[in-house]
Amino acid sequence: MFKVISTAGTKGAAGALLEYLGTRPDEDGKKHDIEVFTSAGLSVDNREQRRALLDEWQEDFREPFQNTNFIEVDIELSGDPDRDDLHDALNAAFGSKPFVYARAGSTVKVYAYTDMKAAALGKALQKLDHENGRGGILQRADDGITARLKDAGVAGKVEIKAAVSTTRGGQYFLQKFIRAHTGVIKSDGDALPAAQRADKAAAALYASWKADFKTVEPRNVYHVVFSARAGTDARALLRAAENVLAEKIPDHKWAIAHHPETGHVHVHAMIVARSDCGRQLHFSKADLYDWRAAFAEKAREEGISMVATSRMDFAASRPFNMRQAGAYERSKRDTRYSVFRTIAQRVEEKRQAVFEAKTIAAYGPAISRDWQLTATMIREVMPGLHAGAGAVAFSAAISEIAAVQRSEIHRTPASSGEGTVQSPSAEKGDTLIDLAKRIQEIISMELSPLELRRKIADVNKAFDRIDGSLSKTEDKQELAEIREQMNGLLNERLNDVRVQAATGGTGAPDTVRDEGRSLREKEQQAKTQHRANEQNPRQPDKQAAPGSAAGKKAEQQADRVERQNRDTQRALDDDRAR
Repeated sequence: MFKVISTAGTKGAAGALLEYLGTRPDEDGKKHDIEVFTSAGLSVDNREQRRALLDEWQEDFREPFQNTNFIEVDIELSGDPDRDDLHDALNAAFGSKPFVYARAGSTVKVYAYTDMKAAALGKALQKLDHENGRGGILQRADDGITARLKDAGVAGKVEIKAAVSTTRGGQYFLQKFIRAHTGVIKSDGDALPAAQRADKAAAALYASWKADFKTVEPRNVYHVVFSARAGTDARALLRAAENVLAEKIPDHKWAIAHHPETGHVHVHAMIVARSDCGRQLHFSKADLYDWRAAFAEKAREEGISMVATSRMDFAASRPFNMRQAGAYERSKRDTRYSVFRTIAQRVEEKRQAVFEAKTIAAYGPAISRDWQLTATMIREVMPGLHAGAGAVAFSAAISEIAAVQRSEIHRTPASSGEGTVQSPSAEKGDTLIDLAKRIQEIISMELSPLELRRKIADVNKAFDRIDGSLSKTEDKQELAEIREQMNGLLNERLNDVRVQAATGGTGAPDTVRDEGRSLREKEQQAKTQHRANEQNPRQPDKQAAPGSAAGKKAEQQADRVERQNRDTQRALDDDRAR
């Protein structure tokens, strides 16, 4: 197993994690140092060395930063609220965040600190199309403030006029707001001193706002774990994990240690998120699968029987988190507390290791083939092990269960002696099985990333059509789960194709931009030639007198147009064939 356990953003949290890696409790509960190995090939085995290592790593840490988002808002009031009502409504509209405002008749100008993403709002304002009006994120933000004002008893039209997301910009525009308006009032109800200079008033006000700013800690360190079943050679597992780290993140710093006190064999690793060249490490779902596959491969190279599998390979029920499990347990103790039926079902099925029947019906053949390949791989790498026979047996069992499940889906109820009809649910089951077969075909095809993305879009359109035909919430939820699983397979394939294209493998290169531009240019050329053909001098109503100089010139021009048109059409056909 490979798993990301946690992250750390500060030096203190990273130091605590490094201490956890490098110390273990003995039988009396007293901690003692254990050996930690680093990416530099060094061995660290005491607290002083761990602190020195952390001091070295801290140079690559990003500093915590404050969420400094500010917006300037215009409000056109529909009524005439008094000062107290307006003040209370503004505090409700801006979520009790600090702000200043100035009122002139029915117009209220506000400069406020906000949790909204000012950078995205600023980009939307730059791209604002005044002819088509405000839309997207801008309109949603305007409507949100308007609705909160209305709920607080003040009606009006709100428009965000400016947004800034930097500390320097926030201070500058606050000072500009104070200078441009008279009678400025703070969010606590006090008015700014009229005689005070704008720069000094803005500096003092901004300093008082800092307590409300949200501090964001970056992910400077990842804590990951590599594990194998009990009885595995710990040194071999440690070497496999080190080889994975060296291959997947060659320019990152890391430390790794084996923790021997538990039944299963596992090693913990601490990875600095920022590489030597400044690249930030992220773990997506596709990345996690790639790391598991790489870990299994390196483990086999060290003589450990291991293959990378997923929940799909076992047709296992969906996992649950601690919050869902806690809610479910509370609902069993307290009848006044209830949870959704789907959550209770998920917890029970996972604890009982229940197979997902519909997953087996849809993916049974593919799962069976994967386990056959697993058995072949294990026999080739580690002959004589019983794991290969187990994989073959599991493959056969999946095939048998899949056949049973498909027959149950296809089973048609009798209808008063007048023959049988297929139920709507069975028809949808047929559609899903056909779609699953289509997905397997797509996965096995040699496609470019562009072509694969188009087919993924077609698959999701098919899912949309199936979802539109369902009426029950339970059916929609089940379809959503199947859709997520199928998209997971397709996205894994897309990631493989991208990697092959980037590393010069067998996958078709992703030339989306070039292909698109080339195709558009050729289509435009074809349209141009079509217009030229419409004015072709060889046409009867436009043709010059035969044998004349103009006629010969017209025929030559027409021949050139025809050749160009044929070449263009041939090029378009070739592009579509590719």
